[in-house]
Parts: sequence; C-alpha cells; structure tokens
Amino acid sequence: MDSRAWKCALILAPVVLAVSSCVGWGGYPPAKNVHESQLVGTWRARKCGTTVTLKPGGSASATGIPTEMELSGKVTQRVGGDGTWRIDEFSGEQQLEVAVGNEYIPFGLYRDKGRLLVGLTVGDPDDMNWCILTRHSKTATDSPTAVQQ
Repeated sequence: MDSRAWKCALILAPVVLAVSSCVGWGGYPPAKNVHESQLVGTWRARKCGTTVTLKPGGSASATGIPTEMELSGKVTQRVGGDGTWRIDEFSGEQQLEVAVGNEYIPFGLYRDKGRLLVGLTVGDPDDMNWCILTRHSKTATDSPTAVQQ
C-alpha cells in the first residue's frame, strides 16, 4: 500500500468507527427519553424463551432470562422469578435493569421504525448472542393477546 492509501485509511478509520457507533446494538439505534410507562407490560423474546413482565411501581417477574450462552447460541444458564426493575443510565444511554434474586440483568433500549425494543446481550458482546424482546401486552394486567406488536 502506498503512502497515499495509508493516509486515506488513517483519515477514514475514525469516521467509519464513529458512524458505526451511532447505529447501536444489533443495528438498532438507542432509544432516547424512554419513560417507565412505556416499559410497563409483558415483553417476550420467543427465540430465547424469555418473558419479562414489568409492573407499575417497579416490581417485575421473569422467566427464562439467559445469563450464559455457548457460541452456537445454546443457552446454558437461565434466571427467573420475582424481582424489581428500573430505568438506569450507562455510558450516556438509558437501559432497563431487572433484578431477579442475586442477578442484575441490564437490557438495552432501542428503536426500530419507531417501535421500542428491549435488547439483551448474553455473555461476551463479541459473540453476538442477542435476545430481542418485543412488547406482548401494554399493561401487566392485559391478556396476552390484547396488544400485539
């Protein structure tokens, strides 16, 4: 590679990294200004076998949240039970934190065409083992088929 190509690469590398960091997790941009009322309800990731119900006042229940996964995507450890939830901030972005037993599970908050998504990275982020939870019902007391998204 000649010196001109090296100069171009050195100039473009930070630009490419800056643009790719704006895309966010899994290609979804981070959600901004998320309020607790937008998260109350039941969220599911069928692919991961995960259901999280967030109730007003900060109580939660969860089943099948993966905490360990093999490179192949096979879940090797899960948590579930009753707990609490809150919106927190990490590195300048909002996240959902769910506490079940002794586990604190951070979920990212993202947007896809205006729709709010809850994302979980399981294990090493470089392994790209992700669970994408979508809202199944708007309120914790709705029937499971009340609102499909």
